[in-house]
Amino acid sequence: MFALDTLLLTSALALTQVESAPCPAFPADPAELIPTGASAVLGVDVDALAQTSTGKALLPALRADLQLAELLEILDDCEISLERTYALTLARDPGDGRLAIVQARGLGTDATLRCLARQLRARNEGLDPWRAEPGTCSTRLAVADGSRAWIINDYTIVWARGAFVAPTGARLEGLEPLALPATLADEFDRLDRSGHLWLAALLDDADRRALPGAWASNTQSLTAAVDLSEGLRAVVSLSAPDVATTATIRELVLATFAELADRLDSYGVEHQLRERARVGIVAGVVAAEIFIDERELRSIRAKIGQRIQGRGLL
Repeated sequence: MFALDTLLLTSALALTQVESAPCPAFPADPAELIPTGASAVLGVDVDALAQTSTGKALLPALRADLQLAELLEILDDCEISLERTYALTLARDPGDGRLAIVQARGLGTDATLRCLARQLRARNEGLDPWRAEPGTCSTRLAVADGSRAWIINDYTIVWARGAFVAPTGARLEGLEPLALPATLADEFDRLDRSGHLWLAALLDDADRRALPGAWASNTQSLTAAVDLSEGLRAVVSLSAPDVATTATIRELVLATFAELADRLDSYGVEHQLRERARVGIVAGVVAAEIFIDERELRSIRAKIGQRIQGRGLL
């Protein structure tokens, strides 16, 4: 009996010495939390965007979108300002996997979470919007729709749904290494994420149908980097299955730019799009760059924006 007791005690002591996986620090690059399997990732530097002339016009216009209006009203009631949001990262996979990483002043504090719960409860017949679950490295919330949220710190919330719940939780608990999603490795390699907005995406048939322009029909993947510091500068890359299709896409993109220039002419917008737009084939993909300066943007807003006022974000 003594030997058995000693064995049990020794085993218990040994188990207490086993180190659990260390809790990871929140990465400097939030995209490293995105699970492998992601087919599209969008990043927005909201704080920097809000300082640009386009951002100052765009962010208030979000309230014109009916789907966003109620959400923004809730945030206002809880003293979360859209203009004080730091950054936003969104990801999806081809199925039900969805991920959002939101960083905003005061977003993850107890007071804000209580306020958000109260507002959501009032809009949902008194039902609690979430319940707390045990977590090692962060506060975890089980949301009523089956998704999960992790309160990382006073200004960061990570939300996941579907196939992204388990791998996101594993990375946040230190059970999986932090890394950019392997499925988009090539796209991230050719993407500059230093601007205000960026996108990396593998396109499926639904994406191709939704995108404007004939160039989309045979495009396999897309990256876009947008900087709004001095107007609108967009750098885009498009991959295709073979050399011939890549050449065809290049010609279609050139035609799209020419059509856009003609349309700006028809609205009376003075511009230099034809002189500034560049399209070529670099490292096997179509690379395109477009620049519209501040003066041209103001003209577009004045001569085109007023004609489509009230149509969602436009």
